[in-house]
Amino acid sequence: MERVGFALYAACVDFMIRAANLCGVTYRDTNAAMFFLLWPAVTLALAAVVLWQRVAIVRLRRGR
Repeated sequence: MERVGFALYAACVDFMIRAANLCGVTYRDTNAAMFFLLWPAVTLALAAVVLWQRVAIVRLRRGR
């Protein structure tokens, strides 16, 4: 299992390095963008989906 974890980590780091090279920035910049921009944006989007689903469920239950 440890090998799988390391392989996944290495694949993620490789992806980040390639993304950095494509954008013409450093690995550190892409890592910061991911953790300070992308991750919070995805978290907020998922929270919005959960709230939307909750409203939809409440509406469906009222319709019974």
